[in-house]
Amino acid sequence: MKKTVVLFFGMLSVVSFAQEKAKPCGHGDVMQEVFNHDPAAKARIDAMNKELEEADQKAFKEGYKNYPNGYFSNEAARQGGGGPNSTQAVVLNIPVVFHILHEEGLEKISPTQVREAVAILNRDYNKQNGDTIDVITDFANNIGKVEFNFVLATKDPLGNCTNGIVYHNSPLTNWTSGDNCPYTGTTTGKWNPSKYLNIYSVKSISSGAAGYTYLPGTWGTGNAKDAIVILHDYVGASGTSTVSHSRALTHEVGHWFNLPHVWGGTNSPGVACGNEGVADTPVTKGYDYCPSDASSAQICNAGVTENYQNYMDYSYCSMMFTNGQVTRMRAAANSSTAGRSTLWSATNLTNTGVTGPIVCAPDAGFMVVFDKRFICAGNNTQFQDSTWNTMVTGWNWSFPGGVPSTSTDSMPIVVYNTPGDYAVSYTATTSAGSDVVSRNDVIHVGSNTASVTAGFVEGFESITVPNADWVIENPSGTPAWQQTATAGATGTQSMMINNFTNPGGSVEVLYTPSYNLSAINTATPPVSFTFKLAHQRKTATASEKLQVFSSTNCGLTWAQRYSKSGSALATVTGANASAFTPSGAAQWRTETVTITALSTSVNVWFKFVFTSDASGASNNIYIDDINISNNGVSLETELASQFNLLVYPNPASDKVNVAFDLAGKHKVKLELIDMLGRTVETAVDAELSQGTHEYSFGLNKKPASGIYFSKLTVDGRSATQKVVIE
Repeated sequence: MKKTVVLFFGMLSVVSFAQEKAKPCGHGDVMQEVFNHDPAAKARIDAMNKELEEADQKAFKEGYKNYPNGYFSNEAARQGGGGPNSTQAVVLNIPVVFHILHEEGLEKISPTQVREAVAILNRDYNKQNGDTIDVITDFANNIGKVEFNFVLATKDPLGNCTNGIVYHNSPLTNWTSGDNCPYTGTTTGKWNPSKYLNIYSVKSISSGAAGYTYLPGTWGTGNAKDAIVILHDYVGASGTSTVSHSRALTHEVGHWFNLPHVWGGTNSPGVACGNEGVADTPVTKGYDYCPSDASSAQICNAGVTENYQNYMDYSYCSMMFTNGQVTRMRAAANSSTAGRSTLWSATNLTNTGVTGPIVCAPDAGFMVVFDKRFICAGNNTQFQDSTWNTMVTGWNWSFPGGVPSTSTDSMPIVVYNTPGDYAVSYTATTSAGSDVVSRNDVIHVGSNTASVTAGFVEGFESITVPNADWVIENPSGTPAWQQTATAGATGTQSMMINNFTNPGGSVEVLYTPSYNLSAINTATPPVSFTFKLAHQRKTATASEKLQVFSSTNCGLTWAQRYSKSGSALATVTGANASAFTPSGAAQWRTETVTITALSTSVNVWFKFVFTSDASGASNNIYIDDINISNNGVSLETELASQFNLLVYPNPASDKVNVAFDLAGKHKVKLELIDMLGRTVETAVDAELSQGTHEYSFGLNKKPASGIYFSKLTVDGRSATQKVVIE
């Protein structure tokens, strides 16, 4: 390798939401959490909704009393009954801002994907979706037209230029859901929700939901928690998302404008018949599938078909709101509760740049589509504008070493034929001016031939890292992997992260050279991968994580081969409130990376990925003696590595400590053996549970000076290590 610088458901008739990776919506859960903590919030919302529901029921009874099923049976009745018109008196423009929380991964979605999501909202909220033709007969004449127009803001809260898409490099992209979620602070930004609809696109949500939000009035006016949180792969219909996820925001925006789920306020469809207080949505249990026909959707009341195609259900065939839901949403938009009526006021539309939008000179930025920064020679990658402060109208690219070498396309595709690291220069243009951004080592192109073809051991004593083969990636700009000359498992040097000062959730990456494991395995089978590790936790509950991944396509995709975190990662027991530096061999442990599946691969990359404790309670970590070879490793040595067998101190002046790990429950015997094979002492002979175990020899009587062996037997397999008693 060469050096580089440092929720939900949609409309897809063959896929049910149960097949998706996330549960559809966390709205009911987070609302219940608020109510549990603040009963007054429930009282406020219940009172507001009671007033809305009484007005809705009155209009329904007066205008549609001839239609007891609670929906319009034909267009003439709907128009003549005194109910809401399909065309509202005014279209309400809603300023929107997307906060893209990312750590430079796939979750850093493109502006194009965001704009597509906005277009889908406008399609669904204005009854422009072509699939309305598929609405069943019972509801075909009751498809509501909300007439909300969602517009990306062109002015930020300070009046500066924006394109309504703000990128935040932040560990908060791994989102903790609930009413204590960290909306406040400069990391995520804080745009007043009475002036903007804030949408946070994130990598993960702790509850497992695809998205969630709160009803208006849950929080005080202007409270930053009054926002929508959604997974990046449920934004839009392309990019990282799919058509089956594309109506996630349609559903969540419905909640934000005061629509519960059609069966009521929980997250659980199919449990009990109920309704949300809207007169023209029949009582239902809700659906997490799409019924085969209308007759199979008459569960709660015989002969009454339920509105399973509603956006506020969980079915994957959602395609409509009812007119009653339109009335409720527009009532919310006209209410001062949570500042909803302020959003579309003439003053606010001017202040947010929805009307009289300003055109600004760009502050240029660009991104690699799908984070495809690592490729093999001869492959391609794609680039896209990510200018954050204005809408770009002209693009001018320079790709030294690429084909083509220049482009004026908005999303150029470039082929790189020669291994190396490549810079990119981009000029963004609007009618108000232009700006250029240049970055070195944007694209790393790997050779299709491995750089290491024989057994390999690296102790970092005779090389300088980073170099042509060892690459350090520092996406967070925080303390990264570095070479140190003050601590080593062997010698004095190793690779370490000064993690004691790293902010919570920081991710640091170290890439190895590429290996022809097939050649190494053929020469001296079986090939194995071990390394030595030293780490101590800062607090008893800190949970740093170390992972090792492999790639057989020059870094385009990666598979996890090793992962340890928390107490399992630590090689020294107990907490250390000071910056950790290993003081001797006893504080190092040999780790094994599983590479059996790669033994026939001819070009394998590995990367070490370290993630600091989310709370910031982190401490230093060291790795050394990376060994990808056979080197005549004996079965005993392999077993010792498997169990992380550690004997210390060695030599010993009195007692000898032995530590080992068990992946499950095993029959274990630990003995101290003399040179004649006689058992001098047995520390344990019992069935032990999963976890780390530690025992000592010589607690009661010091063995005579000489050479001994610590013998660990697990389920009949034994590993020994020489012990010297001085």
